[in-house]
Amino acid sequence: MSFSLAEPIFCFTSDIDWAPEWAIAEMLDFFEQRQILLCPFITHDSAEIRRRYADHEKKQLVGIHPNFLPGSTQGNSPDEIADNLLTLWPEAKAYRSHAFVDSTPIADLFAKRGLLFDSNLCLFLQPRCEPLKHNSGLMRFPVFWEDDVHFKRGLPCELSSIREHFDSPGLKVINLHPFLFAMNVPDVKYYQKVKHLIRETDPQVARIDVFEGKGTRSIVTEILDYVLNRGYRIMSLPALYHAAANIPASQNGNKSDSVLIVEGTAAALKLYQSASTKEKAELLRDIYDHRNVEETYATSRDHNLRELEIAFLRERLSPGDILDIGCGNGYTLLSLAKEIKGNFVGLDFSAEMIRGAGLLAERMKVDLQSRPDFCQADVRHLPFDSDSFDYVISERCLQNLPSREDQWATLAEIHRVLRPGGSYLMVEGTEDGLDRLNELRARLSLDLIPSVSPDNVSSLKFREAELESHLEPLFQIVHRQYWGTYYLISRILHPLLVAPDKPRFDSRINTVARKIAAVLPDIDRLGHVMGYELRAKK
Repeated sequence: MSFSLAEPIFCFTSDIDWAPEWAIAEMLDFFEQRQILLCPFITHDSAEIRRRYADHEKKQLVGIHPNFLPGSTQGNSPDEIADNLLTLWPEAKAYRSHAFVDSTPIADLFAKRGLLFDSNLCLFLQPRCEPLKHNSGLMRFPVFWEDDVHFKRGLPCELSSIREHFDSPGLKVINLHPFLFAMNVPDVKYYQKVKHLIRETDPQVARIDVFEGKGTRSIVTEILDYVLNRGYRIMSLPALYHAAANIPASQNGNKSDSVLIVEGTAAALKLYQSASTKEKAELLRDIYDHRNVEETYATSRDHNLRELEIAFLRERLSPGDILDIGCGNGYTLLSLAKEIKGNFVGLDFSAEMIRGAGLLAERMKVDLQSRPDFCQADVRHLPFDSDSFDYVISERCLQNLPSREDQWATLAEIHRVLRPGGSYLMVEGTEDGLDRLNELRARLSLDLIPSVSPDNVSSLKFREAELESHLEPLFQIVHRQYWGTYYLISRILHPLLVAPDKPRFDSRINTVARKIAAVLPDIDRLGHVMGYELRAKK
C-alpha cells in the first residue's frame, strides 16, 4: 500500500525516557498552552502522564517506549518487557523502541498483542515521508525530526538551519524528550554535563543549570510557532492511523497512485470543491470513515455547544418512535435514550460511524431495552415507510449534503416518514447567523470565521429566508432557537481575553458560557448553528 501527502502534515510526540516529573510537566504545559495534542511514549509510571491523560479519549494518545537494550529495567526478555508496559498502560495502541531497536520478532510481538501502529523508524529530515505498512500488519509512522539526532549531527539549534525541510510535502512526525526540552540542552557535551539531574526531584535545583542560549527548548518553540503560523495541519498519531488505515485506491485502480486526502488540509478542500455531487458524497463518507469513531465527540469539536443542542432536543421530545438522521457515532441519540422512553433509530451513511455507535453504547452503559437501533443508509432516500415516526431529528446533517437539491429532497423525505402532527427537530447551520457573528468580530478586530474551511469542507449552510420558504408547504414553525449567548462568550469574549493565543474549545470559559446560555439562550441571534421545532403538515 502506497501513500503520498500533498502538503506537510505534522504530528508531535515525545519519548518520556525516565524523565523526572518536573521535566515532563514543563513539556506538557508548553503543548497544552498552545492547544496541541502531544503523543507521549512512556517508559515508566508517571503521575503527570496519568493525570493529564486520564480520560478515555486522551488515554488513546499514549504509546509505550520499550527498552530492548542490555540491562533494561523493564524486563528480562522482549515478552516480559512488552507485558510489563502494556500492564502499565493497557490502552496503548502504539510503540516506539528506545534507540529505535527493531526486528521482525519485535514488530510481530506487538502486533499479536493488539497494537495497531508504531513510530519505530527515524528518517531524519527526509522529504515525502509517508505511512508505511509493516510486514507484521502494523502501520508505521516514521520520525521526521528528533531533538537529540539534531544536535548529535552538529546542527545549530535554530530553525533557520533546517526550515526548508519543514515546507516539503509529506508526513512530519516530530519527536522530543522532556529532559532535553526542560534543560534546553544544545549539544552532546552539555547533555553529559547535566544528565545526572535526570534523578533530581527538585526542579529549582535543576533549573540552575538550564542552558540560557539556543537549545532544544528554543528550537522546538521555533518549530511549533512556525507550523502554527503557516497554518499547517497538526494531527495526533491515532488520528493519522484512522486516516491512513482504510485509504481507498485511486479510481484508475493503480494503488501506487493512491493519495491520502487528510481532513483539515487544503488538498481535501480543493478536491471536495472540484468534485461532482456524487463524488462529494463519496469523499465525505471517506472523511467520516477515517475519523476516530471511539471519540465521544467524533463529529463535533465544540462539546459545550453540542450539549446545548442536545438539551434543545431533549426538552421537545416525548416518548414515541424517534429517528435521528446523520446520527454519526450515536452520541446524541444515546444521550437522549438514557433519559427518554422511546423507540430510537439512528441512521448514518458511514459504516465506521455506525460501528462506533455500538462501541459508544457499551461505554455509555445504555440499557439494552433503551438502546437505539443503528443502521447505515443514505438520508436522501430514507429506508422507511411513510408515517413511521413521531419525531425526526437532525443535528448538522443537512448542512453536509452535497447540494441544495439534496437538502430540499431530504426535507421532503423527512416529511414523508413523519406521522400527521409529528415533529421535526432541526439543528443546522445558518449563513445569516454566521454573518451576524462575523460582523461583530470584524468591529472588534477579530478574524472572520469562514463558512467553508479545510476543517469543514462540506459546509453548505442555509439562508434562513430561503429555508423557511421551502419549509412552509411541509411544516409549521413552532419555535426558532438561537444560541447567541454562547456564541457571544465563546467566539467574541473568549478570543479577546486570550489573544494573542488561540481560544480552546475545552477552555473553562466555554463551560461557563454553556451554563449561562442554558438560562439565557440568545443574544442577537449570533452563531452559525440554529434550531427549529417544526410540526408536519399533512
